[in-house]
Amino acid sequence: MLNYLLRRRLLRVKEMEGGVTPQDLEAARKVLFALFCRYGDTVISLSVITEFIKKYPDKKYFLVTSPQMYPYAQKLLNGNVTIISFNKRRNPLKLLSIISLLQREKIDLGFNPWCSSDDSKFIISYANKFSFYRKFQGIGNLYDRVRDYLGLPKEERLMPAWQLDKVNRIVICPFSTAIAKSLVNGDLHKLLQQVKARFPEAEITIAVPPQEAQQLKGREKILIFQKSKAASAAFLALLEKTDLVISVDAGPLHLADKLGLRTIGIFGPTTPLGVLDRRTRVLALRDGSLAGFFCGVKCRDPLCIHRLFQGDFLDHQANDYGGVQDEIWELGECRLR
Repeated sequence: MLNYLLRRRLLRVKEMEGGVTPQDLEAARKVLFALFCRYGDTVISLSVITEFIKKYPDKKYFLVTSPQMYPYAQKLLNGNVTIISFNKRRNPLKLLSIISLLQREKIDLGFNPWCSSDDSKFIISYANKFSFYRKFQGIGNLYDRVRDYLGLPKEERLMPAWQLDKVNRIVICPFSTAIAKSLVNGDLHKLLQQVKARFPEAEITIAVPPQEAQQLKGREKILIFQKSKAASAAFLALLEKTDLVISVDAGPLHLADKLGLRTIGIFGPTTPLGVLDRRTRVLALRDGSLAGFFCGVKCRDPLCIHRLFQGDFLDHQANDYGGVQDEIWELGECRLR
């Protein structure tokens, strides 16, 4: 029933949706963001929203998001936004109070960066003027997509510069929702062996989704990702005490980067140039034979990641992904087979 009501309103307001002009941005007093998208996309959006607030500091800001993302929003937005968490499955009636609040506040502009769900569109439709985030074609930087959407400038690229020393606490995030970006078929075991050999006194925690936790149970210290406010707060607390994060291309990689942590990114099919921000703390490791290629092949045995563990993973040179280059989107055969 709730989904029906969302779609019904969106049909009614369809003609009202449109582009936001620079004049609209300058004149607005109150701005609303709705974020109901994937983990990494939400962190990316929150990061660029901080740039938006810095450019327009005199406005009043509101954010509606999921309970899972609430602790991250609190941390990254640093108290500059009224944040409301909402789960339509567990508390559909809360939507009525959110609508009432938005109507009272008379929001000027509404945005839903990186979100295509009816939830986010419905929320921002209560602004006087709103612009739905559009899907994109081809390769493009994930952060710059949001900057373009919000009318923000782009800074010059700045490569990370830090030393791999004084490492006492390590967090490893080995899994993505995409198998092609995850550590599978023994790669996690190889990584653990090498990390333990390099940092024998370090405390290592592996952060994994529930379905992957069973294979590690009893062998390693683990933190299980759950889609809840409490689980996100626990992961955030863990990261804030961490000296080094090692992560595949997934949401935790972006979060660690935006917390200013020393981070090693393990890249397979996706390109660091397209995934990472212009100013980043992530040292990106990727097989050199894929330079200039974004692989769209759906595979369950990522040879490009396996190659990173032939020899000492931590001795790999970080990719110089900061330059301008023409990248090719490879959708056919795996280039390494």
